[in-house]
Amino acid sequence: MGDEDKREPLLQRPEQADIHKGDNPSAPSGQPSTSGSIPAEHVVWEGTTWQGCPDFCFYCSPVCCSNWHWHITEQRIDLTHGCCGSNMETLDLRRIIDLHFHRSVWQMCCGRGTIVIHSDNDEFPKLNLTTFGTREVFERLKQAWTKARIATAVHHGDNGDHHLHV
Repeated sequence: MGDEDKREPLLQRPEQADIHKGDNPSAPSGQPSTSGSIPAEHVVWEGTTWQGCPDFCFYCSPVCCSNWHWHITEQRIDLTHGCCGSNMETLDLRRIIDLHFHRSVWQMCCGRGTIVIHSDNDEFPKLNLTTFGTREVFERLKQAWTKARIATAVHHGDNGDHHLHV
């Protein structure tokens, strides 16, 4: 066997790639997503939430078709929501205006929290991500947002115009 045979493959098969799932806080984060032929993006968080449900009855939400599937990478937030996943949205991290982390006493006792994402998206100017282990997710999302802002400066004009400066 020569040195050529000992080289590691350039791309991982999907079953070899580790991505951070929402309900598994012990899984490593920051691994590349290997779906499709698009260059790999590092996954910040992926999981399912149930919008519009109080913290004490979130377990009933799947019956109401109110689940949102989140796929957050270092470049974008992809959302699938609605009855049977009928709606899909993408929010570029460069379009986020502000991030906020909040948790009530009840959420703190349960290990939950809420990340509020303010963006200049007309349809979803404010997104709430409420799940378990949210503080860690908030820190990783904040780092990814900072990297995206450094890579591309977005100027929000007084008249609502947006200008990208690369």
